[in-house]
Amino acid sequence: MRTQSVVQLSGKPVDEKQVAVSFNLLPGSDPGALGCFISIWEGTRILSASEALQTRKINHSEVSGEHIFDQLSIGKKDYIIGLGMDRSKDSETIIATLSIATSAEFNQLLPGAGSYLRVNSDNIGTDFLIAHLETPDCNQFKTGKKWVALFRGPFNPGSYNGASMIATAKADPNQYSGSILVKNIPKGLVRFETYTLVFGQGLDKFGNLDYTKLISSCTFIVWRSKIYIGTPASSPVLTSRSPILLHAL
Repeated sequence: MRTQSVVQLSGKPVDEKQVAVSFNLLPGSDPGALGCFISIWEGTRILSASEALQTRKINHSEVSGEHIFDQLSIGKKDYIIGLGMDRSKDSETIIATLSIATSAEFNQLLPGAGSYLRVNSDNIGTDFLIAHLETPDCNQFKTGKKWVALFRGPFNPGSYNGASMIATAKADPNQYSGSILVKNIPKGLVRFETYTLVFGQGLDKFGNLDYTKLISSCTFIVWRSKIYIGTPASSPVLTSRSPILLHAL
């Protein structure tokens, strides 16, 4: 059993001038604390928000909502929309994208590409696990530190303050897909118990993981696994073509 929670972005061209965009953030998140925004650029590449045609800030209470971008040339130009977080002088991260090609049809809903975190049953060991991460490969500007954190139980409001966190691992900020190894989990992973792995970004003012800035999560139950029994934490081999580099916390 596995349940994923992902920031969602979708939209559709309304007419020759307008695009309607809908978004859903993680339940219980604070868009204001996240510094969330939606921007639109001409072309097929995400740039910094300062180079966007239009940018709309998402307010504190807007965990979900809609927005209209207007004064466009739909059908004549390509556009790309990005939902971002942590917009500041020091960092800026796009966590979901939506492409509006010149061939897009009016009022046809288009799905976006989000940031996904997965934990497969056969990648769970006695005291380690291997997670798989995918994020938009477009953050070629200042970004914050990426990390994952493991919690006991299902995803809940306590995930935003670090309660019940049992293990963490950092990722290389310049990698956008691949595998993350969380090892040496205290007391190990208990078969038939429920755990949640969250993917977040950024540090707080004290240099600790900022749990308010969660991008996605994966809740899973430890079932049968090819590597669960009798496998030391140091032995797994990562096979992703673009592995995420790990750093000790």
